[in-house]
Amino acid sequence: MTADTKWNARRRRAIQSVFQTDISQPTPYSTPSIRFPEQGSPFGGPLVQTPQKGVDAQFFLSPENNQHAAQQTRFGRSWHVVTSRITLPNSVTAEDSFGSLPSSQNVEDEAFREALRDVLDPATRLPLAAHTEDILAWHTQQVRLHFVSHVLPLLAVCDGYSDQTQALLGNIRTLEAAHRQYLWGLSLIIRAMEEEDAELALIKFQRDLHALVGNSMSDALMDALRSALGQSIKTVLGVSTTDQVPKHGKKIPEPPVKIDKARKELHQLVESLCKVGYGGEKFQILFAELLDGIMIAYIRETFAGVWEPNDDLKIRSRIAGRIRVQPKCIRELLDWVENQYARLAVEVTSRLGVGIRVAWSDVSKWKEIAIGRLAALRIDELFDIVISWPDSEGGIDDLRYAITTPQRRLQLTDAFSATLQKRLLHAGRSTLDILRTYISMIRTFHKLDHSRVLLDRVAYSLQLYLCTREDTVRIIVTGLLANQEEVNTEARNTKLVELVELLLQDSNQYQNERQDEDFDDLDWTPAPVDAGTNYRRRKSEDVIGTLISALGSPEVFIKEFQSIIGERLLSEQTGFKQEVGVLDLLKKRFGESSLQACDVMIKDIQDSARLDGVIHRGAVNHPDKVNRDWTIHARILSRLYWPEVGEERFLLPPDVTEMQKMYETIFEHLKPSRKIKWLNHLGQATVELELEDRTISEQVHTYEAAVINAFSEENSSTWTFDDLYTKLEMDEDLLTAALDFWERKHVLRRLPDNSYVVIERLSDAEQPSSLHVTQPSTAAVDLAPSTPRKAKSGISEKEKEKRQVYWQFIVGMLTNSSPAMPLGQISMMMKMLIADGFPWSNEELQEFLGEKIVDGELEIVGGKYKLVKK
Repeated sequence: MTADTKWNARRRRAIQSVFQTDISQPTPYSTPSIRFPEQGSPFGGPLVQTPQKGVDAQFFLSPENNQHAAQQTRFGRSWHVVTSRITLPNSVTAEDSFGSLPSSQNVEDEAFREALRDVLDPATRLPLAAHTEDILAWHTQQVRLHFVSHVLPLLAVCDGYSDQTQALLGNIRTLEAAHRQYLWGLSLIIRAMEEEDAELALIKFQRDLHALVGNSMSDALMDALRSALGQSIKTVLGVSTTDQVPKHGKKIPEPPVKIDKARKELHQLVESLCKVGYGGEKFQILFAELLDGIMIAYIRETFAGVWEPNDDLKIRSRIAGRIRVQPKCIRELLDWVENQYARLAVEVTSRLGVGIRVAWSDVSKWKEIAIGRLAALRIDELFDIVISWPDSEGGIDDLRYAITTPQRRLQLTDAFSATLQKRLLHAGRSTLDILRTYISMIRTFHKLDHSRVLLDRVAYSLQLYLCTREDTVRIIVTGLLANQEEVNTEARNTKLVELVELLLQDSNQYQNERQDEDFDDLDWTPAPVDAGTNYRRRKSEDVIGTLISALGSPEVFIKEFQSIIGERLLSEQTGFKQEVGVLDLLKKRFGESSLQACDVMIKDIQDSARLDGVIHRGAVNHPDKVNRDWTIHARILSRLYWPEVGEERFLLPPDVTEMQKMYETIFEHLKPSRKIKWLNHLGQATVELELEDRTISEQVHTYEAAVINAFSEENSSTWTFDDLYTKLEMDEDLLTAALDFWERKHVLRRLPDNSYVVIERLSDAEQPSSLHVTQPSTAAVDLAPSTPRKAKSGISEKEKEKRQVYWQFIVGMLTNSSPAMPLGQISMMMKMLIADGFPWSNEELQEFLGEKIVDGELEIVGGKYKLVKK
């Protein structure tokens, strides 16, 4: 107690001892009021009306009325004594400047205690006092006014601090100082009350005060509180407090000492907030939002990209029987929710003191929410999980455990379909990449959902897109016909070699799949509730069957398979073990009758080798008909069973034509009911060129051999294009291709007058040459793709009709849609408009448009094609 305070106390006691009165009483004993105020009128105010004579005047002067006035006066003096002691000080500018609390000696005098008893219990002590007030309500009201007038401005100053931590601490210190003043006055009042009544009064006052403080929380304070709480909660729950997201599986846990320190600071902060009234509804909502966001952040930081296979899952599944076994990530997440997340929630809510209790049912709900959040993360990662299969099997295990409702299954399929459109089904991805991703999808979704309902939903758009790619079927067939040794080689970059192993694995499984139901299957389960009407359960992945079904119909696959296997059978390949094995496996899927043509094709090749030997022996036995070495071989094909290969006619050298006629004669003698039709443009020949400074030996097509043979004739070292066209009667495209081939081999050179000359010496290309062409040694039929069949005119009537249809489409586009289009736009429009698909590449289309420019139908201006105005 200061010296000034002691002096004031002594002076007050001295005055009271002399004058026997309290200086704080507003009305002296010697001047009692003529009448006490009416109910609701102010104390000590003027009379409302002048008293009348008679009964009223007698009433004022009676002894009973004097007692009323005395008790009313006493209540007024007591009220003044109490309120003057607990009146709150005014605030100035500093945070803690509400004034120091008065000393207990200043309030512990007997006069104050008597006045407080009169104010608290006027009904008993002053029963004749008509006008009384509730001192607790008066104190509560002055607290409200003081808070609004003096505390809120200081809190606004604190909110303006640039440092959020300082702003939060400033708010708390300001409210703590105010609370000390508010509770000090209340403590003086409740001292004279019964213990139970005092406790109830304190609880009610604190509830009202906390409601007042809680509803005054500003946005700046909420932001500061969000920042401070978020940092502490993240540290306690093991979430990164920086903006940098850790790499997959690279998260480093915080040391236990740091976690314990953050937990202690969080407890202290919550307790301080509750004491000053910031632990109300707004704080509870903020805390719930922070917990919800931190759960999402923890799941993404801890489990994003963690897809390692659960090696022990199968073992535990067999032990547990039909009980669902939790994958590793699910177990870790649920353990975190129970032992970290729920623990923190209990610690914080228990300090709020508002009756909030965390029950076990709440923890169970949090676990369900956490599993749903992990499922959402895995759905976002599903495309990457598919690409990384089978190394990402753990991610599929998590999804399989979490995706249990039709709503979540629908969410998965919708999200994955959108990701497919964005990341896979566009022109920037090759058909090989799309097919390889589709294979991973089939295997991944089979692991996720054996019913294949989810796969059927997401694969529809991919199947439609694959039908627009012209090389889809060829890549699938080529992959099936690949060698098993190519699986781990660079051939993966160009072939779908995965199909080889899948074909061998699925061949035995597919036979069991053809049964509709297994009535003795003890693991049978009903169809999913979201399955379609045409649902059919499959036990195995059946990757190949799913790929083939994506092509629309098996006939499309079988037709392309016949074409590719025909190319292989007519190549220089000696053995066809791989082709025969693949054919046998495909027969199990499609049946013998569907692949009968392939059987005939293989039989033709086998019979051709045997029949060619017989014909050669017959030619040796007739030396009179063969006047030189017999160097021709042929493969005889059944026309009705082989794919259409077209026909191009041109003249062969006379000696080759003579051998062909001899071959026909012997063949018709052996097979009287059959005749041979030569496909010269598909044959091959071995050419040896002896030039002055080099010798060249090449395996070429027969039309290339026929062209170079024309230069071997006497006085024929130089030919023009028109002369060769007249002599050989060869299609312009084939002739152009042959001349270009020999130019690339540096055998022929094109002169400025559009004539061609043989290059005898590389150093001197202008000198005349002499060349010797050996007799063509082979006339085998070959369907090699280097033959310029596609995108060339004059090959067949069918091809000419197609080209005419394409030209009509182009004319229509340039007439009706846009007068000028670039090459890429024309190609895209053709693929969209032509129902059967547009098989040409951009290069083939450009060559076709170039022909129309030469013909005067088109012109190119600024990189765009336009119709020529006529």
